[in-house]
Amino acid sequence: MILRELGNILSDVGLINGDIICVHSDITSFGIPNILKDKVRKYGFNIILDSYIDTFKSVVGMEGLVLMPTFSYSATKGEIFYVNETKSDVGSMTDYFRTKKNVYRSHHPIFSFAAWGNNAEEYLHLCDYDCFGMKSIFGKIYDMNAKYVLFGLSIPNGLSAVYFSEQRVNAYYRYFKEIESVINDGHREYKKKIKYFVRDKKLNYRDSWYNLEKKALEQEIAINTQYNGGKIFIIQSQRIDDLIIGELKKNKDFLIVK
Repeated sequence: MILRELGNILSDVGLINGDIICVHSDITSFGIPNILKDKVRKYGFNIILDSYIDTFKSVVGMEGLVLMPTFSYSATKGEIFYVNETKSDVGSMTDYFRTKKNVYRSHHPIFSFAAWGNNAEEYLHLCDYDCFGMKSIFGKIYDMNAKYVLFGLSIPNGLSAVYFSEQRVNAYYRYFKEIESVINDGHREYKKKIKYFVRDKKLNYRDSWYNLEKKALEQEIAINTQYNGGKIFIIQSQRIDDLIIGELKKNKDFLIVK
């Protein structure tokens, strides 16, 4: 079921047919839309997930692409990453999305993505296993200037692309760590060395991205709107990267608090 009101809101804030969108989500922020309450009682909770997913698909169309993170962190836990079976650790909608027809999942054992739409399977092909490198899915999202859609989330708790920008400037409070992982794609099992730009635990700091969101809104490079009481935040990948890198050049501690 397509949610017409949500579709209109997304269209009004600039999502169009043919767009590439990466949706990070916390659907608990929206409760149960009134139009779905009877259907939820009759068919169960998945009707909400299907309605959100179908609405995103309808907005970008067959020429567009819907991406969702399906991060599992399997390699960091010493677990085999089963592409077709390992659950997403970043929200119920992302885990449901990866199981849907014509949805593909990348083979990265930490930061996997699922995708539906134009050339989805090809888009998810990995040239290397650097988590945040230019050849990663984050790098492809940047190259295509795709739009990040934080659906029920804000930057401080929902935009992992910040790490991509930090790696681009080699932020001093993170470093490269190599992790060997086992991946099972349903046909074969193989090992890969994962390059991960991780936080330096020797340094006493925490991430703080509230000023990043504030500046994005002040500079009018992001859009903040609502649906059913929940927040929707949208920004183009290259614009948020430009903002982050520009601020880090002025203040190397812009994204952290010591």
